[in-house]
Amino acid sequence: MQKVRPTGPIETGRVDRPPVSGIDFTQAFALAPTPLMIMDRQLVIQFANAAYLTTTACTLSEIQGRYVFEAFPETEERIALFRDAFETALAGCANVLTTEPFAIPVDGGGMREVIWTCSQIPLRNGAGEVEYILQNARDITAKHEREQENHLLMRELDHRVKNSLATVQAITRMSLVEGKTVPAAKDELLGRLRAMSDVQSLLVERNWRGSTVEAVLANALLPFGYEPGSGRIILTGPKVHVTAKQVQALSMAVHELATNAAKYGALSDDHGTVYVGWTLDQANRFHFRLVWQEAGGPEVKPPEREGFGTKMLTRILAQEINGEISLEYHPNGLVCKMEGWLEDKN
Repeated sequence: MQKVRPTGPIETGRVDRPPVSGIDFTQAFALAPTPLMIMDRQLVIQFANAAYLTTTACTLSEIQGRYVFEAFPETEERIALFRDAFETALAGCANVLTTEPFAIPVDGGGMREVIWTCSQIPLRNGAGEVEYILQNARDITAKHEREQENHLLMRELDHRVKNSLATVQAITRMSLVEGKTVPAAKDELLGRLRAMSDVQSLLVERNWRGSTVEAVLANALLPFGYEPGSGRIILTGPKVHVTAKQVQALSMAVHELATNAAKYGALSDDHGTVYVGWTLDQANRFHFRLVWQEAGGPEVKPPEREGFGTKMLTRILAQEINGEISLEYHPNGLVCKMEGWLEDKN
């Protein structure tokens, strides 16, 4: 609930001449595009223009001559607030109430909530005494909704930035491990950060509503020479939707698999191929299965220690798809199998 805020006197010094004769000020008031209403000192409504009556969904005959809180019933708390604003205006001080919600009837029945900014302006008689109050009720519903939406967007942005920074910290920490040369660690770190940047761009294009498995794989494998129909890297599977978090985890995991293939596996020479296929069994609680299979490259051997890529696959991605991931080091090529359950958005 807002408090009454004084607005100071309205500068009228520039109106230094009387109006020309013949102007119908009653008509001008009635047709003014901003909602206006006049009350006397007893808070009885004397007149309201068309814009005010349209905004409040009533006719002049329904409210003229009625006590304002009888014409527009309010809670005790809001009556006290508006009474304070009206009394402040009767004491000679213009004021404003901002961001005030009102329930307004709509044609056909029902109500809708509008947000008003209500200004109360004292109107004086020839003796300089305040005789009436002019209320200007501006509908700022659209502006208020935009501000609320922007506030939510800023909170969401703050959350995502913090998550991204935490991911960057983890990637940096695990890339700069002992036993690596500085150039090797630098190349790995930059590659992972580029992959992270690419997936962020993909999510932004889709307004952070997630993506499809095929789009994520194609985006992640593009730097490694993926071209649809080339036969070097083959993607096959149905349209499967994944959430924003799953997009990030799957993209980073595929980047690690592709990087490993480019260094030691099927993508390290001109003869190897990579096949990636996936299925979704909707009848089995949306069971998801993906297989990464390399062939035709150098002989593959299991690594001597668990690196960042293995941790990314077997821990982080496995958690996001609520399942398990296995790595099989066959002489003909690495086989990675992912199985889990996705959300019911497919």
